[in-house]
Amino acid sequence: MWGKNSSEDNPLSGNRNDDTITLIAAGTEVEGDIRFRGIVHVEGKIKGNVSSNDGKLQLIAGSSVDGNIQAAHVVINGRVMGDVYATEKLELSAKAHVEGNVYYDVMEMVAGAAINGKMEHMHKSGELLPSHTVEEKETDIKQLESA
Repeated sequence: MWGKNSSEDNPLSGNRNDDTITLIAAGTEVEGDIRFRGIVHVEGKIKGNVSSNDGKLQLIAGSSVDGNIQAAHVVINGRVMGDVYATEKLELSAKAHVEGNVYYDVMEMVAGAAINGKMEHMHKSGELLPSHTVEEKETDIKQLESA
């Protein structure tokens, strides 16, 4: 409101909350690792790792990241050359192209998205869930059927 001089209303005061949105605009190239809070919306290119403990990363069509990504919520509609770790949710849109492994808790994938690597389900804590061999899965199914 006009006339207020509160530090919580001033975006330049240094008090930032988790709703902060950062834009890396089209035509912008960032070189180096990025650690963030809140939301990062990428339209440009990043050469380096991108990480957040609880943030959201959005890559739009035409954007790219040449490095690993780690965030709670990751939305990809661009190109990633590296591994992706989404501790809460991973969304792969139609123009998503990942050249690397994908680690996720919950994943949503639209037709047209591509992953050139392995997909590993992990718990929100970041621990990989054990993968079962075909024989182990068949044994589990037989045990469930006999119960």
